[in-house]
Amino acid sequence: MHPPAVAVSRLLIGSGLGLLLGIGFALQDTRASLTSINALHGFAVVAIICLTLGWQLSNGKGPLASQFSTETDETMAARVREDVEDAKRSSDVNNAWAELEAKVLTNELSEEE
Repeated sequence: MHPPAVAVSRLLIGSGLGLLLGIGFALQDTRASLTSINALHGFAVVAIICLTLGWQLSNGKGPLASQFSTETDETMAARVREDVEDAKRSSDVNNAWAELEAKVLTNELSEEE
């Protein structure tokens, strides 16, 4: 499975190319013209934005690079495994402190009686 950044960059580039293809078909069929501003220009702008964002994301740059992870499944699994081990160690330390505190309080209570 691909990292999310690769999937999103492919989606953006594919959308941009699809929009450009649709624009080409509209121009070829004379359903739209370049002489007046119409929806064709809006689609062209969206296509350029999609292509630019997809290209930037595939290079690890741009505004979307911080939103989508580039780490592979193996790297992510190793990171999650380390996080789980850290949480377990922290839990073990907290449990040990709780037991020690319970023993101390029990000893103090028994001494007061």
